[in-house]
Amino acid sequence: MSDKEYHVLPNGLVVTFIPETHQYFVKGREVPSITQLLDRKYGNNYLSVKPEILKKASEYGTVIHEQLAGYIEARKADPEYVIESTYPEINNYFTFVEKIYNIRPIINEKVVALYDQQGEVVACGRFDMIAYVGDKLSIVDFKTTSSINRQHVTGQLNLYLTAAYQSGYIDNLDLGLGVIHLSGDKARYVPMTKLSDTFYLTFINI
Repeated sequence: MSDKEYHVLPNGLVVTFIPETHQYFVKGREVPSITQLLDRKYGNNYLSVKPEILKKASEYGTVIHEQLAGYIEARKADPEYVIESTYPEINNYFTFVEKIYNIRPIINEKVVALYDQQGEVVACGRFDMIAYVGDKLSIVDFKTTSSINRQHVTGQLNLYLTAAYQSGYIDNLDLGLGVIHLSGDKARYVPMTKLSDTFYLTFINI
């Protein structure tokens, strides 16, 4: 049996996550991921990619995400913590991106639930980070792909924003959105467009 993670959201909801199969459950009912909602509407970006290449890229991206999250938390506990990594993406983030764009992490790697207008959970997901980018509190996603699909990522971040608000992590929707793009020597922060507060409704019942 797959290991299960239990996440208690600020609003009291308990979400069960199975990492091996990437499944979310709420009150015993499986709900789709936010990524699955995006794929239903926009299509899967990676259908044309060979499975073995996709698997390798996914595993590499997971390692980068996990290391970033671990180092960010370690530095919160000890600001003098020395970050040592063999991955250029990790070093580029801490050496260049954080300093150039004045990024200050606040909340790291949290599960969220997206609700419909009747208060039913329609999807779950996990945002990478809530951070100040300059003076603007923002929801930020790390991407290690060679390029950024702006339509997909804009949708993803806007859904994370709504879900973070509904789940109780933030008390308003006036946040910035952006991607930290780390791929080989690429290291940059890319602002994304905030759409209307009702944008998430276009993903329900499709």
